[in-house]
Amino acid sequence: MRTRDFNALNDLLFKFVFGHEERKAVTLSFINATLQLEGTDAFVDLHFADRVLEPEEEDGKSSMLDLLCVTNDGTQVNIEVQVQNQHNMAQRSLYYWAKLYQSSLRKSQDYSTLRKTVAINLLAYSFLPQKGFHNVYGLYDSAKTHRLTDDIELHFLELPKVRRQDLRSMRQLDKWMAFMNNKLSNEEMEELAMSEAAIGTAWDAIDEYLQDMNRRRRYEAKEKYERDYVTNMRGSREEGWKEGRKEGRKEGRKEGLRLGAQRTALNLLRMNLPMETVITASELSEEDVRALAREHGITVQ
Repeated sequence: MRTRDFNALNDLLFKFVFGHEERKAVTLSFINATLQLEGTDAFVDLHFADRVLEPEEEDGKSSMLDLLCVTNDGTQVNIEVQVQNQHNMAQRSLYYWAKLYQSSLRKSQDYSTLRKTVAINLLAYSFLPQKGFHNVYGLYDSAKTHRLTDDIELHFLELPKVRRQDLRSMRQLDKWMAFMNNKLSNEEMEELAMSEAAIGTAWDAIDEYLQDMNRRRRYEAKEKYERDYVTNMRGSREEGWKEGRKEGRKEGRKEGLRLGAQRTALNLLRMNLPMETVITASELSEEDVRALAREHGITVQ
């Protein structure tokens, strides 16, 4: 029996399963399912590209993508896995899309050579107001009657919105999401894997990964980090707001909230979390966060 004790959205595990050349059929199946491409319309091949997006300017922001694929017709597909809601997913996805789209144009080339660029965002939390787990955004006029170009396509897949359904009524994407959600019975999971060869291959890869003790330790360390992140984030917020309310009664609400935000930022800095996470959680400016770090002797990137 293959293991059921897995989190498919653990980024180390996800990249092992979906980011290797020998399993590109698995990645193709998932991409085709997400983009709802079948028959002659489906992608038949892909290669994995460099995931680093270099900045245009010397002091600009470089980015590391989770998984970047280029399909047989030149379409760029960026797959991002997000476990924690950092409240910046819309901007993050659009930024990565824009950087990728721009990078497909070489110097002196015509704009017509720009490649279609697709973003697939696989989320472990609810993000959008729609009830369905799969929502797609493109570039339309305000009346939504005309699509300006199909070069931009942003897909959002939200695991908490996956609902149980009969296997016989599942589309290919339903099957993938049910597998990743990992809430079916053992019998249902086996039936699911038998109905979709790529899912069976993905499950075998998960089993292979977790049976390796070194890989499992890294996987479990990542899982612990995510659990600690949630706990500490919640604790930091509560402590920060308590401090803010207490100080607010003495010095005024505005000053109290500022102190609460600083306490939140300081706790997260001591956890060595990324600058963008600290800024998002505390709602302080980057300048204020860096000043706080210097004041308390904390080194930040």
